[in-house]
Amino acid sequence: MNLKKLLQDTTGNLLVKKWKSIEKGDIVSIEDDMLPEVLRIQAEGFKNGSSEKLIRYSKNSKNIFYVMKSKDEIVGYCVYYLKPAISLKGFEKKSVISSIATDKNFRGRGFAERLLRISTEEMKVNGISSVLLYVNINNLPAIYLYKKIGFRKIKKVKNICGQKESCYEMELRLT
Repeated sequence: MNLKKLLQDTTGNLLVKKWKSIEKGDIVSIEDDMLPEVLRIQAEGFKNGSSEKLIRYSKNSKNIFYVMKSKDEIVGYCVYYLKPAISLKGFEKKSVISSIATDKNFRGRGFAERLLRISTEEMKVNGISSVLLYVNINNLPAIYLYKKIGFRKIKKVKNICGQKESCYEMELRLT
C-alpha cells in the first residue's frame, strides 16, 4: 500500500468516528444480523460484487453503511467510504459510493432514490464536498437515477466495474 492511500484510509477512518448522523426513519445503520440479506441483494444485482468488501465495511464503517427497510423487510443498502483529498482549495472531504442496490422485488418504487438522497444529505451535513460513484455504462436505470439526483458523468473508465467492463465515473458536488 502506498503512503498516499494509507494516509487517505487513516484520515477517512478518523472522519467516520466523528460522523454526525441525521434522522433517517426507515434507513438504519447495518447490524450483523442484516449482513446475509445485504449480501444476497448484492449478489442478485452485481455479477462482480465483492462480498468480502461489504463484510469489511459492515465491521469497520457501520455508521456509513445504510440499510433500508420496508415493513421490517430489507429492501436495499448503500455503503460508501470517505476519501480525503488535498487540492488547490485545501483539504477536501470526498466520498465514494462503493455499492448501492435494491432487492429486485422492490425496484422501481423509489427506494434507491430515497436511500441516495438521504445518504447524500447526511454527507453534506458532515462537510463532504463531493460524492463519486462508478456505474456500468449499460446500467441505464441507475444512470438515469444518478442524473435525476444531480450526478454528472466525469469520464468513462475500464476495469473498475469488472474485468473488461466499462463504466462511468459520476460526481455530485455538494458544496
